[in-house]
Amino acid sequence: MMPTFNNKTVFITGGSRGIGKAIALNFAKNGANVVINYCSNIDAAEQVVRDIESTGSKALAVKGDISSKESVQKMQDMALAVFDTIDILVNNAGINKDNSFLEMTEDEWDRVIAINLKGPFLCSQLFGRLMVDQGRGKIINISAVTGVQARLGAPNYCTSKAGLNMLTKCTAIELAPTVQVNGIGVGFIESTLVREVFSQEQLDAVNEATPLRRMGTKDEIAELVMYLASSGSSFMTGQTIALDGGKILT
Repeated sequence: MMPTFNNKTVFITGGSRGIGKAIALNFAKNGANVVINYCSNIDAAEQVVRDIESTGSKALAVKGDISSKESVQKMQDMALAVFDTIDILVNNAGINKDNSFLEMTEDEWDRVIAINLKGPFLCSQLFGRLMVDQGRGKIINISAVTGVQARLGAPNYCTSKAGLNMLTKCTAIELAPTVQVNGIGVGFIESTLVREVFSQEQLDAVNEATPLRRMGTKDEIAELVMYLASSGSSFMTGQTIALDGGKILT
Protein backbone atom coordinates (compact mmCIF):
# COMPACT_ATOMS: atom_id res chain seq x y z
CA MET A 1 0.00 0.00 0.00
CA MET A 2 1.41 3.38 -1.05
CA PRO A 3 1.85 5.86 1.82
CA THR A 4 -0.19 9.06 1.81
CA PHE A 5 1.28 12.51 2.34
CA ASN A 6 -1.77 14.64 3.04
CA ASN A 7 -0.82 18.02 4.55
CA LYS A 8 2.88 17.34 3.84
CA THR A 9 5.01 19.54 1.60
CA VAL A 10 7.94 18.25 -0.45
CA PHE A 11 10.66 20.36 -2.10
CA ILE A 12 12.32 18.72 -5.12
CA THR A 13 15.40 20.13 -6.83
CA GLY A 14 15.50 19.58 -10.58
CA GLY A 15 11.81 18.76 -10.51
CA SER A 16 10.77 19.92 -13.97
CA ARG A 17 11.90 16.86 -15.94
CA GLY A 18 13.12 13.28 -15.82
CA ILE A 19 13.47 11.60 -12.46
CA GLY A 20 12.52 14.76 -10.58
CA LYS A 21 9.27 15.09 -12.51
CA ALA A 22 8.37 11.44 -11.83
CA ILE A 23 9.02 11.97 -8.12
CA ALA A 24 6.94 15.16 -8.09
CA LEU A 25 3.95 13.52 -9.77
CA ASN A 26 4.13 10.49 -7.49
CA PHE A 27 4.04 12.68 -4.39
CA ALA A 28 1.16 14.69 -5.83
CA LYS A 29 -0.90 11.57 -6.54
CA ASN A 30 -0.47 10.67 -2.88
CA GLY A 31 -1.67 13.96 -1.46
CA ALA A 32 1.47 16.06 -0.98
CA ASN A 33 1.94 19.72 -1.73
CA VAL A 34 4.88 19.90 -4.17
CA VAL A 35 7.47 22.62 -4.71
CA ILE A 36 9.66 22.03 -7.75
CA ASN A 37 12.92 23.84 -8.34
CA TYR A 38 14.02 24.46 -11.91
CA CYS A 39 17.01 26.25 -13.40
CA SER A 40 15.95 27.56 -16.83
CA ASN A 41 13.01 25.79 -18.51
CA ILE A 42 9.99 27.66 -17.15
CA ASP A 43 7.62 26.04 -19.68
CA ALA A 44 8.50 22.55 -18.48
CA ALA A 45 8.19 23.62 -14.84
CA GLU A 46 4.78 25.21 -15.38
CA GLN A 47 3.59 22.08 -17.18
CA VAL A 48 4.56 19.95 -14.17
CA VAL A 49 2.66 22.37 -11.93
CA ARG A 50 -0.43 21.95 -14.11
CA ASP A 51 -0.04 18.16 -14.06
CA ILE A 52 0.20 18.21 -10.27
CA GLU A 53 -2.81 20.47 -9.89
CA SER A 54 -4.82 18.12 -12.10
CA THR A 55 -4.41 15.47 -9.38
CA GLY A 56 -5.98 17.79 -6.81
CA SER A 57 -2.71 18.63 -5.06
CA LYS A 58 -1.12 22.06 -4.75
CA ALA A 59 2.12 22.97 -6.50
CA LEU A 60 4.64 25.78 -6.85
CA ALA A 61 7.56 26.18 -9.26
CA VAL A 62 10.57 28.19 -8.08
CA LYS A 63 13.51 29.15 -10.28
CA GLY A 64 16.95 29.08 -8.71
CA ASP A 65 20.58 27.96 -8.77
CA ILE A 66 21.10 25.40 -6.01
CA SER A 67 24.85 26.11 -5.99
CA SER A 68 24.13 29.63 -4.65
CA LYS A 69 23.22 30.00 -0.96
CA GLU A 70 21.38 33.25 -1.67
CA SER A 71 19.33 31.56 -4.37
CA VAL A 72 18.45 28.58 -2.15
CA GLN A 73 17.39 30.95 0.64
CA LYS A 74 15.12 32.85 -1.76
CA MET A 75 13.52 29.62 -2.93
CA GLN A 76 12.93 28.53 0.65
CA ASP A 77 11.32 31.88 1.44
CA MET A 78 9.06 31.58 -1.60
CA ALA A 79 8.01 28.06 -0.62
CA LEU A 80 7.27 29.02 2.98
CA ALA A 81 5.22 32.01 1.82
CA VAL A 82 2.82 29.54 0.17
CA PHE A 83 3.14 26.49 2.43
CA ASP A 84 3.67 26.61 6.19
CA THR A 85 6.41 23.99 6.36
CA ILE A 86 8.72 21.88 4.23
CA ASP A 87 8.50 18.29 5.47
CA ILE A 88 10.56 16.51 2.81
CA LEU A 89 13.56 17.60 0.74
CA VAL A 90 14.60 15.60 -2.32
CA ASN A 91 18.06 16.58 -3.59
CA ASN A 92 17.57 15.35 -7.13
CA ALA A 93 19.20 17.92 -9.44
CA GLY A 94 22.38 16.73 -11.10
CA ILE A 95 24.44 17.20 -14.27
CA ASN A 96 27.05 15.39 -16.35
CA LYS A 97 30.04 16.97 -18.07
CA ASP A 98 32.00 13.89 -19.08
CA ASN A 99 35.61 14.00 -20.20
CA SER A 100 38.75 11.97 -19.63
CA PHE A 101 40.74 12.81 -16.52
CA LEU A 102 43.71 14.23 -18.42
CA GLU A 103 41.52 16.32 -20.72
CA MET A 104 38.93 17.52 -18.19
CA THR A 105 38.74 21.29 -17.85
CA GLU A 106 38.51 23.17 -14.58
CA ASP A 107 35.06 24.41 -15.58
CA GLU A 108 33.84 20.85 -16.25
CA TRP A 109 35.07 19.82 -12.80
CA ASP A 110 33.77 22.87 -10.93
CA ARG A 111 30.28 22.93 -12.44
CA VAL A 112 29.55 19.26 -11.76
CA ILE A 113 30.82 19.50 -8.18
CA ALA A 114 28.81 22.72 -7.68
CA ILE A 115 25.48 21.23 -8.76
CA ASN A 116 25.90 17.61 -7.65
CA LEU A 117 27.58 18.19 -4.28
CA LYS A 118 27.57 21.82 -3.20
CA GLY A 119 23.90 22.13 -4.12
CA PRO A 120 22.77 19.28 -1.84
CA PHE A 121 25.01 20.68 0.92
CA LEU A 122 23.37 24.11 0.74
CA CYS A 123 19.83 22.77 0.41
CA SER A 124 20.31 20.24 3.21
CA GLN A 125 21.81 22.89 5.49
CA LEU A 126 19.03 25.45 5.00
CA PHE A 127 16.10 23.04 4.88
CA GLY A 128 17.67 20.82 7.54
CA ARG A 129 17.80 23.75 9.95
CA LEU A 130 14.10 24.39 9.26
CA MET A 131 13.26 20.72 9.85
CA VAL A 132 15.20 20.57 13.12
CA ASP A 133 13.33 23.67 14.33
CA GLN A 134 9.97 22.17 13.42
CA GLY A 135 10.91 18.84 15.00
CA ARG A 136 10.55 16.56 11.96
CA GLY A 137 11.72 16.05 8.41
CA LYS A 138 13.10 13.73 5.76
CA ILE A 139 15.95 14.39 3.35
CA ILE A 140 16.48 12.09 0.37
CA ASN A 141 19.57 12.38 -1.83
CA ILE A 142 19.52 11.02 -5.38
CA SER A 143 23.01 9.62 -5.80
CA ALA A 144 24.39 7.02 -8.22
CA VAL A 145 26.17 3.68 -8.11
CA THR A 146 29.12 5.55 -9.64
CA GLY A 147 29.63 6.93 -6.14
CA VAL A 148 31.15 3.56 -5.27
CA GLN A 149 31.98 2.15 -8.70
CA ALA A 150 34.20 4.21 -11.01
CA ARG A 151 33.25 5.00 -14.60
CA LEU A 152 35.65 5.96 -17.39
CA GLY A 153 35.37 9.56 -18.51
CA ALA A 154 33.51 10.79 -15.44
CA PRO A 155 35.95 11.60 -12.60
CA ASN A 156 33.97 14.74 -11.75
CA TYR A 157 30.59 12.98 -11.69
CA CYS A 158 31.83 9.92 -9.78
CA THR A 159 33.60 12.10 -7.22
CA SER A 160 30.50 14.26 -6.74
CA LYS A 161 28.34 11.21 -6.04
CA ALA A 162 30.91 9.66 -3.69
CA GLY A 163 30.91 12.95 -1.82
CA LEU A 164 27.11 12.99 -1.76
CA ASN A 165 27.09 9.52 -0.19
CA MET A 166 29.34 10.76 2.61
CA LEU A 167 27.26 13.93 2.98
CA THR A 168 24.26 11.65 3.52
CA LYS A 169 26.06 9.93 6.39
CA CYS A 170 27.36 13.12 7.99
CA THR A 171 24.04 14.97 7.85
CA ALA A 172 22.22 11.89 9.15
CA ILE A 173 24.39 11.98 12.29
CA GLU A 174 24.13 15.73 12.79
CA LEU A 175 20.39 16.09 12.15
CA ALA A 176 19.36 13.08 14.23
CA PRO A 177 17.09 12.26 15.94
CA THR A 178 14.45 14.55 14.43
CA VAL A 179 15.46 14.32 10.74
CA GLN A 180 16.23 11.15 8.77
CA VAL A 181 18.62 11.44 5.81
CA ASN A 182 18.95 8.66 3.24
CA GLY A 183 19.99 8.28 -0.38
CA ILE A 184 19.43 6.21 -3.49
CA GLY A 185 22.37 4.98 -5.55
CA VAL A 186 20.77 4.99 -8.98
CA GLY A 187 22.03 2.70 -11.72
CA PHE A 188 21.23 2.91 -15.42
CA ILE A 189 17.75 4.37 -15.83
CA GLU A 190 15.72 4.53 -19.04
CA SER A 191 15.81 8.26 -19.72
CA THR A 192 16.65 10.88 -22.34
CA LEU A 193 19.83 11.82 -20.46
CA VAL A 194 21.16 8.25 -20.47
CA ARG A 195 20.34 7.92 -24.18
CA GLU A 196 22.26 11.13 -24.89
CA VAL A 197 25.38 10.00 -23.01
CA PHE A 198 25.57 6.30 -23.97
CA SER A 199 25.26 4.45 -27.27
CA GLN A 200 22.84 1.56 -27.72
CA GLU A 201 25.82 -0.79 -27.89
CA GLN A 202 27.05 0.47 -24.52
CA LEU A 203 23.59 0.10 -22.97
CA ASP A 204 23.23 -3.44 -24.36
CA ALA A 205 26.54 -4.34 -22.71
CA VAL A 206 25.40 -2.86 -19.40
CA ASN A 207 22.11 -4.77 -19.52
CA GLU A 208 23.98 -8.00 -20.26
CA ALA A 209 26.16 -7.43 -17.19
CA THR A 210 23.16 -6.63 -14.98
CA PRO A 211 21.56 -9.57 -13.14
CA LEU A 212 18.03 -8.27 -13.87
CA ARG A 213 19.00 -7.74 -17.55
CA ARG A 214 17.43 -4.31 -17.98
CA MET A 215 17.62 -0.67 -17.05
CA GLY A 216 15.47 0.74 -14.28
CA THR A 217 12.62 3.21 -14.67
CA LYS A 218 11.98 6.67 -13.26
CA ASP A 219 8.84 5.36 -11.59
CA GLU A 220 10.85 2.73 -9.71
CA ILE A 221 13.06 5.49 -8.30
CA ALA A 222 9.99 7.54 -7.39
CA GLU A 223 8.48 4.62 -5.49
CA LEU A 224 11.64 4.12 -3.43
CA VAL A 225 11.72 7.86 -2.69
CA MET A 226 8.15 7.56 -1.41
CA TYR A 227 9.19 4.79 0.96
CA LEU A 228 12.16 6.76 2.28
CA ALA A 229 9.86 9.76 2.83
CA SER A 230 7.26 7.68 4.66
CA SER A 231 6.97 6.60 8.29
CA GLY A 232 8.01 3.11 7.21
CA SER A 233 11.64 4.26 7.04
CA SER A 234 11.66 6.16 10.32
CA PHE A 235 14.27 3.82 11.88
CA MET A 236 16.59 4.18 8.87
CA THR A 237 19.10 6.98 8.43
CA GLY A 238 22.47 7.54 6.78
CA GLN A 239 21.93 4.82 4.17
CA THR A 240 22.41 4.96 0.39
CA ILE A 241 20.44 2.15 -1.20
CA ALA A 242 21.62 0.81 -4.56
CA LEU A 243 18.79 0.69 -7.09
CA ASP A 244 20.59 -0.77 -10.07
CA GLY A 245 19.21 -4.21 -10.91
CA GLY A 246 22.16 -5.80 -9.14
CA LYS A 247 24.76 -4.27 -11.48
CA ILE A 248 27.00 -3.26 -8.57
CA LEU A 249 27.30 -6.95 -7.64
CA THR A 250 28.97 -7.93 -10.91
